[in-house]
Amino acid sequence: MPLALARHTARKCLRMQMIDQSRPQPWLRRTAPLALAACLWCSGGSAWAEEAMLLTMVDLSAEEAATREIAFDVVRALKSNKQVRYNDLDAALNYGAEDIQKESAKTAEQSVAAALKKMDAKNFEDAAEDLDNAVGNYLIAYAVLPDTTVVPKTLALLATAQLLAGDTKGSDKNFERAAQADQKAVVTIDVSKYSPKAQAALVKARGNVSAREPVEFEIRTDPPNARVYVNGRYMGLTPTFGQSTKGEQMISITKQGFARKARKVVVDKSGQVVDERLEPARRAAALESLRKGLEAVVGGASKPEVLGEAEGLMATSHVVLLQATGTREKMKVSLALANLNSRQVINQITREINWEKRDKATREQIDKLVDEVLKPRMIVGPEGPSVVEAKPIYAKWWFWGIIGAVAAGSAAAWYYAPSPTLAPPSFTKGTGGVLVQF
Repeated sequence: MPLALARHTARKCLRMQMIDQSRPQPWLRRTAPLALAACLWCSGGSAWAEEAMLLTMVDLSAEEAATREIAFDVVRALKSNKQVRYNDLDAALNYGAEDIQKESAKTAEQSVAAALKKMDAKNFEDAAEDLDNAVGNYLIAYAVLPDTTVVPKTLALLATAQLLAGDTKGSDKNFERAAQADQKAVVTIDVSKYSPKAQAALVKARGNVSAREPVEFEIRTDPPNARVYVNGRYMGLTPTFGQSTKGEQMISITKQGFARKARKVVVDKSGQVVDERLEPARRAAALESLRKGLEAVVGGASKPEVLGEAEGLMATSHVVLLQATGTREKMKVSLALANLNSRQVINQITREINWEKRDKATREQIDKLVDEVLKPRMIVGPEGPSVVEAKPIYAKWWFWGIIGAVAAGSAAAWYYAPSPTLAPPSFTKGTGGVLVQF
């Protein structure tokens, strides 16, 4: 981009010189600084805005509640870090086994887009039909949705369309379903652009749901220590208790190495038990085959072949490997950041953390640990001095900065160089000279 821009400027300058070398070029004097600035901006922009790492995390810890809690907090810290574009490992391990859910999510998005156009055209009955289909497809895809708040939002739109189409009974029901699906997210939903009456009905539904009888129910999984979300809220590791208000509950369950699962349950009273058996993820065996090698990497060993295999499995450029061992009072937490493209470990850190309280101070320790492992750009080997991470020269921002500056400078120099003065012929008529002009 910078080189092409400089060449274009140079060619234009050359054409103008050929047309009339004696005529000044005021337009170029005005645009040359802009061209130079554009070249420098294009070539050096990457120095100012570093691209976030596409990264996932692999938990190599033993099967214990405390270690799974630490893994959850490490993921939380990674997701909140600006250097990271986090990719959930569950999606990679279940690749090819969630096609139906993902297609349902795409279909739901298309139905919502079509419904919004119909609502703008005041065709509320057809819009309600599309939105009803979208809700059904979102519920099928619930376990794989990156953002589950699309469910209450779509339900609120459905209720609005039904209200404007004259179906007040269906509207009231779906406004309350929206409020039940995510009581926190539904507060931010605004349907007043379609009808102030619809917004008032949504506010009323929120109040009705909040006034319902509170319920507490137990959630168990086989195997245990799976992460559980009820109506979008994290409830802990199984076995655990879900807390909500009486009515329909959307339960989502995830565990590394197992297929993601979602289930709609109606809870009428406290004490109800929800049992779920988890099935191994489609590519869980592939991850298990790499476990010993990845554990060695966390310990400081150089295993480029293992990291190469991991790249094909995880579909990310970087991975954070976690291994936590010990007791809650004295937990040894090791993190290793590896570049899967170059098959190299960038950084490895081990810290001891008191995990007994798991309070704000403990979470801050996890945040600090994650920041420490992400900051360095040095490859830490098991022996010998650190080596700067190898990158091809064309991937360096300063390389393109130099190219852009040289190209722009060349174009400017071409213009500002003094034009040669054409000397008159050194002959006169009658001397026998021949003047050839083009």
